[in-house]
Amino acid sequence: MTRQLDHTSLIPLYYQLKEFILEKIESDEWHEGHLIPSEEDFQRMFSISRITVRRAIELLANEGFLEKQKGKGTFVRKRKIEEQLPRLTSFTEEMRGREAKKEVIFVGYTKPTPGIAKILGLSPDEEAFHLKRLMVVEGSPLGVLYSYIPGRYGLSLEEDYSRSLYDILETNGIRLSEADQIIEASMSTREEILLLGSKAPFPTLVINRTAYSVQGVPVEFTKGVYHAARYRYSVKLTRY
Repeated sequence: MTRQLDHTSLIPLYYQLKEFILEKIESDEWHEGHLIPSEEDFQRMFSISRITVRRAIELLANEGFLEKQKGKGTFVRKRKIEEQLPRLTSFTEEMRGREAKKEVIFVGYTKPTPGIAKILGLSPDEEAFHLKRLMVVEGSPLGVLYSYIPGRYGLSLEEDYSRSLYDILETNGIRLSEADQIIEASMSTREEILLLGSKAPFPTLVINRTAYSVQGVPVEFTKGVYHAARYRYSVKLTRY
């Protein structure tokens, strides 16, 4: 029997419907690719207005749980790609087991911003190796990686940077030990909207990472901008 919504509750009906749909998704009763009931079906099931139904569905679509397909209906979206903390991995290692690739957009030596130069400990006239790559997972763009490495390491411009950057660094005698990482929410830039094939701005998950060598020297600063509807981090916390 379908659970009913409480029309006398102080909790708005759209939010109750949102929680009902989310419960179906998280229990895997409505799995990835599942066509959920139509707006009219929800109206009949719960004696609610179309506006109420649309608000609940729009919230879940904005949060990345549902996807509207014109002329077909609303479907349960693929689950977010999840990375577990605290592991220092490259994108290639993180996506192992998935259909994933990196497309190189730019590779060269540039003058970084003062902020990045400070993070990497660069002298005023020192350039940084700059690498920009598009991350594509299961045929869809997931995000953009902007990487900077001190120019003194002399990384070759002829290298295949669609490979793991960490593997390339180790091949050049640069072994990474640990990293500082800051995760924050943001909105897509015009460039990211274009690269990720969107027609409108979207929420992003931004990861700023500074990686250190075994000697404790900063050797890489990477800014990863991910589509928030497709990517998330998880961390296991212990009290003692």
